[in-house]
Amino acid sequence: MTDVPRARWGPLLERLADDLTPEPLSDPAWERAFREVPRHLFVPVYYDETDDGAPTRVGAEDPGWLEGVYTDDSLITQLRRHPQAPGSWWPTSSSSRPSLMVAMLHALDVRDGHRVLEIGTGSGYNAALLSARLGGEKVTTVDIDPELTSTARRRLAGAGHRPAVVTGDGAEGAPERAPFDRVIVTHSVEQVPYAWIAQTRPGGLILVDVRSVGTPRVGHLARLGVHEDGTASGGFDVSEPGFFMPARHDITVPQRRFPPPMDLRDSIERSSEIGARALDPPGAAFWLWALVPDIGITSMGGAALLFTPDGAWATADELGRVRAAGPHDLWALAEKAQKDWEAAGRPGVEEYLIEVGPQGQRIIPPIAL
Repeated sequence: MTDVPRARWGPLLERLADDLTPEPLSDPAWERAFREVPRHLFVPVYYDETDDGAPTRVGAEDPGWLEGVYTDDSLITQLRRHPQAPGSWWPTSSSSRPSLMVAMLHALDVRDGHRVLEIGTGSGYNAALLSARLGGEKVTTVDIDPELTSTARRRLAGAGHRPAVVTGDGAEGAPERAPFDRVIVTHSVEQVPYAWIAQTRPGGLILVDVRSVGTPRVGHLARLGVHEDGTASGGFDVSEPGFFMPARHDITVPQRRFPPPMDLRDSIERSSEIGARALDPPGAAFWLWALVPDIGITSMGGAALLFTPDGAWATADELGRVRAAGPHDLWALAEKAQKDWEAAGRPGVEEYLIEVGPQGQRIIPPIAL
């Protein structure tokens, strides 16, 4: 553990706690938990990005490390070499921004005696806050990376907390520890695994960042209530958007979806009434994602780029000049989504609903597709 006198870190923690929302730390139980758990014990090292994009390690031996830990910032805590890009690094774990953690813990609406499953142990800091609030015997935390779970288990014990720390694929939950009253997920998923619903008591809550694998900007925190019939439903009206790293089913890298090979000779050219900026509003992009759940939405050279795993792709510039290739015209789907979104009154992401059951997941715009 990082041995720092309380006289140094205590005032920094108090200042950070004073600055946090909601109002700040309006639940007295979370107020106590947050002020009791030192963040620096769980972030002995983090990585900053230099001007040239290279990561630089910041540890206890570096000036400014402690002050950096006690800022309201997300801190990268683990990097791995990207297997598809030799020489580059991929962030695979972080300590979330404290104000986001506080907002999520409030939204989780825990009560004394609740059993909580955390998916994504990471540094162990969030599990420590949960343990301080509920007692370690009520908390189970899961991560696929044995390096992270081993380190977190040691840090948690050093801080006086002993939740159950499980190494495994978070998508499978922790059936041996179920049922749970609450599930909180600290990475994003494109599809909410049904195992989480099955392991949550009726009346329980699941808080998770539901986000496109192909389009990291498209997504938001969802809060789902679990029903007696084994389904769950909810919405995206949590105050914080989330924006977590995607899940890992392989410890090497998070899930991502990349554009297929693009040969302009295979494409058709046409014009469109909408251009590249049409999908800039989050609500509009969310509508298209609800229509085509496996779509990727990104940009390339100033043009919007859409793609799907079946090899289809389409680009559109700001003047509405379209190129499309593959088994279907993806920009035609964007045109339909834009028209329907406009007709519905241009709803924001917080107006969408989500349902999850044994048959899968459905994101529902304010006017059902």
